[in-house]
Amino acid sequence: MTAERRPLLAFGPPVVHDRPTQPNRDMPRLSKPGAGRQGERLSPQFRELTAAFDAERARLEETTPDEVDPALVVVFDLAGSVKDFQNAINRIDGLEFLSELLGDKSDSDDDFHMTEREKGRTEKQVQHSLYLVMSNAKAIDELLHLFDKWQKDPTAKFDHGLGKFKAAFQQLTAIRRWGPEDRIRETGLRERWQETLDVIGQSVSTVKVEVELWYRRDPAQRAAAESHVEQIVTVSGGRIMDRCQIGDISYHALLAELPIQQVHTVLNDGAAAIRLLTTDEVMFVSPFTPMSVSPATLDPVTEVRLPSGERVEGLPRVALLDGLPFQNHDALAGRLLIDDPDGLGDNYPTSARNHGTAMASLIIHGDLSAPGESLDRPLYVRPIMRPHEFVTTHEQIMPDRLLTDLLHRAIRRIQEGDGGREATAPSVRIVNLSIGAEARALTRRISPVARLLDWLAQTYNLLFIVSAGNHTDPITIPATAANNADSARSAATLAVYEKGILRGILPPGDAFNALTIGATHDDGLGDVDLPDTVWDITSPGAPAYYGATGPGVDRSIKPDLHHTGGRALYVRPVAVPGEDNVALELAHTALTGPGLQVAAPGRGGATNNTAFTFGTSNATALVTREASRLFDILESGTEDPEDSPLPDPQYHPLLVRALLSHASSWGEWEPRLRRELGLSGQDARRKLSAVLGYGKLDTTRLGTAATNRAVLIAGGLIGRDQRHTYELPLPPSLRTRAEWHRFTITLAYVAPTVGQLTRYRGAKVYFDTPDTVLAAGDRVEGEHFSVRRGSLQHELIQGTRAMVFGDGDTFPIHIDCMDDAQHLHAGKYVRYALVVSVETTEEVSTTIHDEVRARLREQARERAREQVQS
Repeated sequence: MTAERRPLLAFGPPVVHDRPTQPNRDMPRLSKPGAGRQGERLSPQFRELTAAFDAERARLEETTPDEVDPALVVVFDLAGSVKDFQNAINRIDGLEFLSELLGDKSDSDDDFHMTEREKGRTEKQVQHSLYLVMSNAKAIDELLHLFDKWQKDPTAKFDHGLGKFKAAFQQLTAIRRWGPEDRIRETGLRERWQETLDVIGQSVSTVKVEVELWYRRDPAQRAAAESHVEQIVTVSGGRIMDRCQIGDISYHALLAELPIQQVHTVLNDGAAAIRLLTTDEVMFVSPFTPMSVSPATLDPVTEVRLPSGERVEGLPRVALLDGLPFQNHDALAGRLLIDDPDGLGDNYPTSARNHGTAMASLIIHGDLSAPGESLDRPLYVRPIMRPHEFVTTHEQIMPDRLLTDLLHRAIRRIQEGDGGREATAPSVRIVNLSIGAEARALTRRISPVARLLDWLAQTYNLLFIVSAGNHTDPITIPATAANNADSARSAATLAVYEKGILRGILPPGDAFNALTIGATHDDGLGDVDLPDTVWDITSPGAPAYYGATGPGVDRSIKPDLHHTGGRALYVRPVAVPGEDNVALELAHTALTGPGLQVAAPGRGGATNNTAFTFGTSNATALVTREASRLFDILESGTEDPEDSPLPDPQYHPLLVRALLSHASSWGEWEPRLRRELGLSGQDARRKLSAVLGYGKLDTTRLGTAATNRAVLIAGGLIGRDQRHTYELPLPPSLRTRAEWHRFTITLAYVAPTVGQLTRYRGAKVYFDTPDTVLAAGDRVEGEHFSVRRGSLQHELIQGTRAMVFGDGDTFPIHIDCMDDAQHLHAGKYVRYALVVSVETTEEVSTTIHDEVRARLREQARERAREQVQS
């Protein structure tokens, strides 16, 4: 029996008061050496730095007639971090704070180690922060003066605004130049270049790189830096293909093409052997490999018979940034608004229009094996892919454009317009990005394209739904595990988990303010007869092996949730005597399935062909479809005038993000993975959070309540050090009954971001630890610290103990706002959305919704009476 559906309910306004001060926790503390010891350690490094400035000045004087004071990037390597240190840096003439990065952890030693009040010294590793500063020689002299002054008297008073340097000197483990290895360590450049030579060899003459420059505050300095780097690239035999500056995210980059000789030089002689990697204006150099997509099949034959429909009218809500679809396909005709300002359609053969066609098909109709109600609005499509330059049936993101710039211009065109023209689709609230960058997954710094999405989400109040990325390389398992499908399944699960770092989230799936989607091993095709040569080794409904895994940056929850991505089969391996391992390779199932059935361009002008596909791209498109349906529900408002109105449309993008997560949970995944991965102890939930995110989306629970489940929503604006308290009425039918029940709380907010800082979030909004005593339950699923590290917090409290409360009692949810990376100024607010539900089984109660609804109406009447009396 399925409980009858009930509508969403709206909370009344919150009680607003000051955020309570937090008691000081006994956290591990950093033990630091004294001023004398720091002088012994660091004085030689300061001398080396001074010598580097002298050497650079001498080099410049050889080519420059006038005396030039060189500017070098200096790294302050601090054990821990110093809050607001960047403000002190910028107060010294000649110093300019550039960026803060998360450094490596180091083992404890006699100079720097962690201590605890009870235990004393511990062996916990010390986390480092790297502060990157542009400096001239005069500023280094001033810094040396301050360091000498501090050594002689650690209590000496520094000039106003420079006091942070005393804390920095205490924690300074090293001071040095930003070097060639720094510029490529996190980018995977050396590894990608080695792969290029191994796979392609001498058949290529050039390689492309994204050169990210330090973002200077002064436009003239940015122009000079860009000109200098361009000159270096040109002298080496390369050329600049694209350039971009986006001040709102402190992004300055060049797309450069380098001769293959530069690759040989770096691989043979090291990073310092080419001028580009020794240039102080350069922050990072990353391999540039735009995502390339191959068609599922060149001969789709399965026919789809959809009822012929008239052209869909109205304003678009969803934007698809992808490949160009085959707009005359029966599933798409009359349903697309294609905006192609780059004229890509002029040279885009129908046979290559696969990825955009598939994504549009999934957003509009869902899985064609079990299609749902079609979208009743046109789908706005902006092509950002084109046919591959060598294999024309393949597609790739535009290979001569920086992806960050391409997306920035596309969204601005949608929301504001460009070239003096009006916005092309300002009604768009959801942006589907089933694409990504084929770059190394980042775990210590957020990617430029993710920084862009975070800023765009805040600026234009958009919901970005982004794929986590696919890793389709073969899975290596022990040959002994390949005897049967069950043992292969367990071995594959363990192999994917152990290589989680290599199979991480791909940009822009690392964005904080976007909803990042992983894939489950599901589709609507049903049972399929499988030949003996293939295996279905993934557990039904489990996270797909091909999907990227988390965590996100700063160990945040990523992917946020998983949804249907299509079943993927693997070729049954043949064990070779003497080989310890075998490789599980993906099987080709595009013609017969399984997989999600999608529209596909056909041969000979066929307009009704389909193919079967799988991937996190598919899951993302299906979540986008569900998101549009949730907008419909929110925009339709409340059914009964006695109910409080649903939140204002300004909160709808965040509410949809929260509602999608609210309907997700680990379910049966947790016990199976604990067993297969051998996880136990307190950190098991942290490790599972990185794999599972917030779990699998249950579409039957989306945008609706039930007789045994009340779902309440709210939206608000919260300021620094405020607390908003919402009161959830406790249903009397749960009182003193020792039966299963669950509270689910989901909070989404738009995090203001600071592109140059490791902490990144300008402010932090979170709900306080729920009252588990009142709830008579325990927290389950997501790890407590991980769920607060992004901008989406989702927690479940469930139990079977009896709840004890009185008539009219409520369950409070406290939402707090505090500074994080920077100070949130007075008059500035953070937008958030809240979804809370309370439920039990139908056998226990079928009046939960009605009880909560009645009490909410009573609360509204009480507030109205108070307003009249006042």
